[in-house]
Amino acid sequence: MEAFKEAWLAIDTQAKGQISAQELTAYMKRQNYDDTFVKKWLDLFDKDKSGTIEIEEYCDVLGLNHAQLMSEVRVRVSGGGLPAGVVYISGDMDLSWQIKLAQLSLEGLRSSANLKDVPKYIKAQADKLYGQLWHVVIVNGQFWCYYGHEPGYSFVFRYEKYIFVIFKTPMS
Repeated sequence: MEAFKEAWLAIDTQAKGQISAQELTAYMKRQNYDDTFVKKWLDLFDKDKSGTIEIEEYCDVLGLNHAQLMSEVRVRVSGGGLPAGVVYISGDMDLSWQIKLAQLSLEGLRSSANLKDVPKYIKAQADKLYGQLWHVVIVNGQFWCYYGHEPGYSFVFRYEKYIFVIFKTPMS
């Protein structure tokens, strides 16, 4: 579900609460998706066949809370979203946590000229500020990963040429 939520946030950049077919087409092209995805999305989410996907239609199909999603859209539009240049890839972390950890990661990049020290800095600060057992991986290039984490505490994002994989495991 998180990918669908992030897709909405990436498309509805003006907090209108709706997505036009044109906006959906532009998004799909930016993501290098096939044009058939536009038709599939409209068939799935545009219940009243208006040519526009309303946030209520979208959330009803996915079982999401439309008021909560609209609140997240407004936060991002008002500048309270992810720092400039941070691109969400995946995860199940709430936006407020994503913002905190993205800011901490950018602070880590500024704190050291040596990239190998940055994950240690981010982990130490996250453990200190938000409780223990945070894990930080920074990747430059293609990667694949699979990991276990505490539900609600996984965030993968890109900043410039780096991919950040940040997650928390429960204390046991």
